[in-house]
Amino acid sequence: MTTLILHNATLIDGTGADPRPRTSVLVEDGIIQRVASMENMGRPSEGRVIDLSGMTLMPGLTDAHVHFGAVGVNGLTDSSADDNLTTYVISVIENIELALQEGFTTVRDAGGLDAAFARATGQGLIKGPRILPSGSHLSQTGGHGDRRSRYDEEPIRSVPGILAAPVLVDGPEAVRAAARQQLRLGASQVKLMASGGVMSPIDALESVQFTVGEMQAAVCEADMAGKYVLAHCHTSPSVKNALAAGVRSIEHGSILDEETAKGIVEHGAFMVPTLLVMDVLAKSAEAGDIPHYAQMKLRQVHTQMPVSVDLAAQAGVALGSGTDILGARQSGRGAELSLKARVIGPMNAILSATSTNARLFRMEDRIGRVEEGMEADLIGIAGDPLGDINVLADDGNVRLVVKGGQVVKETI
Repeated sequence: MTTLILHNATLIDGTGADPRPRTSVLVEDGIIQRVASMENMGRPSEGRVIDLSGMTLMPGLTDAHVHFGAVGVNGLTDSSADDNLTTYVISVIENIELALQEGFTTVRDAGGLDAAFARATGQGLIKGPRILPSGSHLSQTGGHGDRRSRYDEEPIRSVPGILAAPVLVDGPEAVRAAARQQLRLGASQVKLMASGGVMSPIDALESVQFTVGEMQAAVCEADMAGKYVLAHCHTSPSVKNALAAGVRSIEHGSILDEETAKGIVEHGAFMVPTLLVMDVLAKSAEAGDIPHYAQMKLRQVHTQMPVSVDLAAQAGVALGSGTDILGARQSGRGAELSLKARVIGPMNAILSATSTNARLFRMEDRIGRVEEGMEADLIGIAGDPLGDINVLADDGNVRLVVKGGQVVKETI
């Protein structure tokens, strides 16, 4: 039996309760066995004690919208002349490892990551968070996932075990077959593109993509496999279609109206806003690094998304947390919580990236809270995230990361 005590921290337990000062947590064989005041915990005869005096202990953070496989700003690979699969794999692994170092112990891929990377990480071959892969996302011809230029006939092709390129499908039966294939390859959930996108070259942001019947085919296949569908939706019409089809997770929700926000609640769905990527892209646009076709769409989404987050929160929508950042050397994920806290407050921002995401992942009995019987995914923070949520935006403040009871980062 391996024993670990995290001693004398201020605990934010992921339930929304007030912080608990002078608290210790006992971990045995990767499971939280006891949470008690430091005076009542005592010291084990065996095992290790890590003193967290002056620090905050929290559940490991989670990210419900990652694109580890999107190592270029506008596509699956970088645009340099010497692109090759070796540098692609190295860049993906680096993205995975950086997320864990920043305190993210579970993430959900939102399309583009081959499930082989998730398996390799689960086997300990890559030092990263627990990964829930989506594999290739599904797009209609001319949709957000169709990255071809207007007169290019050949789409990007997947490389099994390495690269999960978008799959272009039209009609319910084609969508059904594609969903089955992604599930066969190891997807934890199926990703659909249900609206136009900021960075896609052909479609308008307002375009509604896939019919309800097409999306229902994917939802049916996912349901039968005990899994679910997430859908890229920037606008209210696209969200309504996705909800009608039974989609469980609405990604972005950038331009919502009140009726649609209430509809998300009524359908028992989740919404995962992605504020950080819009900030990142806005800075890139200022530097002239964003194509002209994307700039108008970006300005619209960047302005409206915080308003939609506020509207959704007031309607009672279950708000998860996702970053959607792209490129090589992805870092600074914690800044998503800083941006969200401006709208819904620090505690709710933290809950979105802990217990709410855990419910979205259907892992609420395993992660997202610091309670007895839960898996020991824990982080130690230098500072008080409730007093200054920005401490989570700097990975230097993440002094301790414990994943499944194993210390994977320690800079105390």
